[in-house]
Amino acid sequence: MLALLPFELKKLIRKKSVLGMFLATLLAIFGLFYINFFNGQISGYSVDKIHGRDVVEINKQFAEEHTGQLSNDLLVRTIKDYSLDVESNNPTFNVFGYYVTSHFDPKFRNYYFDLEKGKDIDFSKINPKSQTELGSYLPYDKLKLGNFTPWNQLFLVANSAYILILLLSIYLIAPVFSGDTAENMNSILLTTRYGRNKLTMTKIISSYLISTLVFVTFYAIILAVFAWYFGFSGWDTSVQLNLHWIDNDVNIMAFPEKMTLLGTFINLVIYQFIGLVFITGINILISSKIKSPLVGFALSVGSIFVPSFLMDVFQAGIPNKILNILSVSTSNTPNLMLKLAYDGFFESFWLDGLFVVTIRLAFVLLCLYLTYLSMKKVSH
Repeated sequence: MLALLPFELKKLIRKKSVLGMFLATLLAIFGLFYINFFNGQISGYSVDKIHGRDVVEINKQFAEEHTGQLSNDLLVRTIKDYSLDVESNNPTFNVFGYYVTSHFDPKFRNYYFDLEKGKDIDFSKINPKSQTELGSYLPYDKLKLGNFTPWNQLFLVANSAYILILLLSIYLIAPVFSGDTAENMNSILLTTRYGRNKLTMTKIISSYLISTLVFVTFYAIILAVFAWYFGFSGWDTSVQLNLHWIDNDVNIMAFPEKMTLLGTFINLVIYQFIGLVFITGINILISSKIKSPLVGFALSVGSIFVPSFLMDVFQAGIPNKILNILSVSTSNTPNLMLKLAYDGFFESFWLDGLFVVTIRLAFVLLCLYLTYLSMKKVSH
């Protein structure tokens, strides 16, 4: 079987279109870097007097000076320093200070306007929003504030890149069985000495090797660029204090588990990889059943996007819970986390997460078994 592996891998990746798809995916991911890392609020814009890593360092310094266990004293100090910073006409946008101030103090806009008019402000009288007002499940003293903004950008890039990784993977794997069928090779290959068992297993292993390699390669690139540009400052910030994830529809402060941004990211990557394993299993089964790699690719693409679409149609109840198992999208990570925590089968983030992973892996085994039976039938 090991002797067959290089042969099968070459069949799948030694095509001109494969290199083109790989380069297109890489270019798209670098586009995500430009939009989310190198440009915008966190890095400024090229027309700004100060932009790029200089702005990143300024924001990082302010965030690290205001890092600590969440308390009224820390919030008041952050609000005061941010307001004075804005009033001093600092040419950079203080992302950390803005989000902390705007979420925890409804009157924040008044301070720097009053300062511009020469009014004195007694910052000691500021009364930040309480745990109840912000809908926080955990008390403030259980939460740590830190440099959350770069991590938010990392989540944005990772979730967008994940879809690209899935599409590239299924494109590479789509012909694993259907390619031979389309070229009328099954009657030869499947009646050889290794055709029925070893060749089928080799094709499955080749598929998973390719999808895993694609996943690891692109995540290595993403993390390398993130580490180079931002570093890992803020890794121990509580996920509830990724303040980008608080809006009228989703409030991550309601998340009931203690978890850091780094821990959340690691869990996300594992969850995504299980999703990749799931989609790869479906792709392999589809490839064993049809004659056209292009049709197989289209059907596999549907397995990525259709469940997410249906979740928007069925927004509650058992259908939504089932679709949550089938949908591999992580584009709305806070919504996914809160759904697992409060609206799963067990209403427990860890139990429901484990349940989803278990069902997906069981389904993968079923897909591979059906694939084996399908190829065994063809060999007769």
